[in-house]
Amino acid sequence: MKKRVLFLLLSVSFISLQLLSQITETKFYKAGLDNGIYKLAYNYGEIQSSIPTRTYVVDIIRPDNYYIATLSNLQSSQTLYVYVDDVFFGKMTPTKSGWQYVGVDNSTIYLTPGKHTIRFTMSDKGITIPMIEEVLLTRSNPNYKNAIPENINRFVEYAESLQQQSISTPMQFTDENGLSNKVLPNPLGTYSHAIDTSFNYSHFSTIYLSVGNHTFTTINSTINKALTIFNPANYTYSWSNVNGGPGGESALNLYVGLAGYYNIMLRPVTNGTTGTTTIMYNGNVLVTNAIINGKTYAMPATKGGELNFSTAKLTSGDTRILASKHFSSSARGYNDDYNGTGNYSWGLASRIKKNFGTDSVQYAFVCAYSPTSSGNCDIYLGNENSNVYAANYPEFPSLNPDDAIKAAPSSGTYNCISWTGGITSFWAWPPSQYSTYSCTSSYGDITCFDNFYANNPVRYPGAWTYTRTGATVSNAIVDLWKLGTNFTHASVQKPGNNNPHGYDWESKPGGLTRTFHPRNALANNSFGYGVVTNYYKHSGAYARNSGATQAIDTDADAVKAGLAIFDIAKLTDKAVQKLNTLLAKVDKSIESEFENLYENWKKTWATNAVYSDPSMYCKNNEHEAMLRFSIKYNRQTMLFCFNKFSNGDHLIGELMWTLTKDKYAHLLTEVKDERAKQPNDEAGRYKIHGDHDNGVLYIEKILKVLEAEIADITTTRGIDVLVSPNPIKDILNISLKLTEASKVTIRIISAQSGVSKVLLPETNFQFGSHRLSYNIAGAVRQNGDVLAVQVTVNDLTKTIKVLVAN
Repeated sequence: MKKRVLFLLLSVSFISLQLLSQITETKFYKAGLDNGIYKLAYNYGEIQSSIPTRTYVVDIIRPDNYYIATLSNLQSSQTLYVYVDDVFFGKMTPTKSGWQYVGVDNSTIYLTPGKHTIRFTMSDKGITIPMIEEVLLTRSNPNYKNAIPENINRFVEYAESLQQQSISTPMQFTDENGLSNKVLPNPLGTYSHAIDTSFNYSHFSTIYLSVGNHTFTTINSTINKALTIFNPANYTYSWSNVNGGPGGESALNLYVGLAGYYNIMLRPVTNGTTGTTTIMYNGNVLVTNAIINGKTYAMPATKGGELNFSTAKLTSGDTRILASKHFSSSARGYNDDYNGTGNYSWGLASRIKKNFGTDSVQYAFVCAYSPTSSGNCDIYLGNENSNVYAANYPEFPSLNPDDAIKAAPSSGTYNCISWTGGITSFWAWPPSQYSTYSCTSSYGDITCFDNFYANNPVRYPGAWTYTRTGATVSNAIVDLWKLGTNFTHASVQKPGNNNPHGYDWESKPGGLTRTFHPRNALANNSFGYGVVTNYYKHSGAYARNSGATQAIDTDADAVKAGLAIFDIAKLTDKAVQKLNTLLAKVDKSIESEFENLYENWKKTWATNAVYSDPSMYCKNNEHEAMLRFSIKYNRQTMLFCFNKFSNGDHLIGELMWTLTKDKYAHLLTEVKDERAKQPNDEAGRYKIHGDHDNGVLYIEKILKVLEAEIADITTTRGIDVLVSPNPIKDILNISLKLTEASKVTIRIISAQSGVSKVLLPETNFQFGSHRLSYNIAGAVRQNGDVLAVQVTVNDLTKTIKVLVAN
């Protein structure tokens, strides 16, 4: 169903009842909601020449002679006249006050295919729109019970049960299937929610109030309740009272400063109870057997600004939602069926999207639209709007800002793949060389993702296991996206990892805001994520290890249960000291230029922030410039990468891998093999370990190798010299890396004797790498001597000291 409020502009002088041309909010019924014979199109209320009316528009599919029946809450003194297509059809006379099933006389009317209006008009002047909650067309006489067909039995049963609720003892409210206000794990989420909760009807009616004083009270209430009256077009005119009248009844003495249609609602003060009351207006009965039901949900504290309160995932029924600052206070927002500017069809679900400013709210009340529309749904409270939509990120041309709802703040700690796997502690990209789940060097190989979702190896104890086997577009919990030959993204829906996931699907785009969105709203065939190409469903299993005996929803829950630890890798003190020592020797001009190139590249990150694949951040001119420079000064820039990566910059890992893989790739394999052999700590807790942790341990191993093989590194610009071993016995190895053709001279000097020896007279060398070896046994005096190795390239000289050991 869709609903909107339609108001025609009025001159101030046209506020008398005789000149009213406003109508109430219009209820649009859901497309396809029919019985094969006819379907309801919409209904609305209005006051015409002081006469209250309710109009239904029906769309006839099968032409025939029809009786007209209703489920209504009317007073026995109220006779209604019924018009079909503006032609008088008959009268509808209530047999009692309160809820009842009542038909129109004993007459039938022939209705042709197409739309027809059925208008119910009060016999007397008034201000209350008739409470005709449901309309039914039948081909059997509705006023003879033995002639009532099967399809209207429910109307009779509803009317009888609603009348019976006027008992003195409160009736207890019970959720279907035993589900009540279920709250799921929602790590880092900035909203409140209730999942799979039932909703039931509570009184709602519409009245026209002129400028002036008005009094509303309740009598004969069976439970404690709040009586709330508000103008849905201006919440300045909103009031609520629990027990301000005699005998603890509700009472409101109002001064209305704005003439118009006002809604009347009832809310139970205690969740889980239902009852009835009679509503009085200016001392006269307005409604008999007014139902008090529904439930109120709360956020931990008040919030202001632009917020969303909504119902979602309705398995049946039709909701209303009302927002307030306190449990039973006046309305600050209201909706029946949301009809915004987005592309998502909310159907029967409700959504308040409003800037509350500094007028903070904390509570949301949810009930059914009518007595026949109870059901189950999910409820979301206090979501802000997401900034992830097409105007801000052209990668998502189909994502409308109205459809983008914030679930959690932006974060560079975890990404889309992490979140779909129940993880918020690390950034996961299975095809990455640093990933535990990496399978091949091909970024188009889905096996890496299969490993991750299948817990091969385990993500964390109790993690849900997902499979592509048998997964389809209709049963998928995780969608995997691809552009061309490369995978790009993953999104998730309820019940993935037993998290809420919003009104449709949820994504954590790269380092951006976690966002609720329509399933395919992130599609883009040109660039960005591409389209969904693969599906994963829950296999029914979970990771059984480290004592896990049941499914665990998040990595944080596994740690909280004592089954796991966050295995955050850090360089040892010795490795840090070694790295700092090497960095101190780097020529400052090389360091300065690298930093300039790095900062230029870093400025491009924001334009790639939607991506989870680290390699996507490297496909630009800025990274290419940094790469060329880094290859030219490999030994120095490798150290810069180590320093930045170990301090948290995961994206520099792509450059680090390029600079190190030819010589040290086997060390990363060692890191993964060692972890596979020892997945638990000494206490038997599983070590939750991410891509970045593997990279840090890789650096640790490289630094250990450097400690053994490097005597020193000269880092003057234009000279790259390695001397080994250190200590030295007799063979001296010197490696040169020249950036241009140069003249090179090498000599050694003994610190003990002062003897100097030329190992290489001035010699011309071409651009590139050169390795020289010399037997210096004759130049070495004794154990403990220090040998100074002087390397002169053109006009620059570097001295490297080497310890002598026999």
